[in-house]
Amino acid sequence: MGKVQSTLKRDATLEAMNVDDLGRMVMALVQEVWVMRDRMAITEKLLEAQGGPSAAAIEGFVQDAETRAELERLRDLYVQRVLGAPLAARERTVDDILARGGFPRAVPTG
Repeated sequence: MGKVQSTLKRDATLEAMNVDDLGRMVMALVQEVWVMRDRMAITEKLLEAQGGPSAAAIEGFVQDAETRAELERLRDLYVQRVLGAPLAARERTVDDILARGGFPRAVPTG
């Protein structure tokens, strides 16, 4: 029998991506998710201990424009960190790392 050819197009993004780069992105995502889960668990404990808002109140919260804008800014930084992980392996100057994380360069005083 002859070889059967697939009619599906391969994802060019994954073909071109280095496996190490993909691994870096996954690890950056794992780190970010763990930090969020850790902080969420601590926040829930503190809220419970201090009689804070209930889960239903949190679920029902309606964001104002300022909160929505801040969350969008934080989301953009998050995506930049995760998808920029492969670049982190190649760009290793302090300025590059700080800029990628959305932080200004610290100017030494003294």
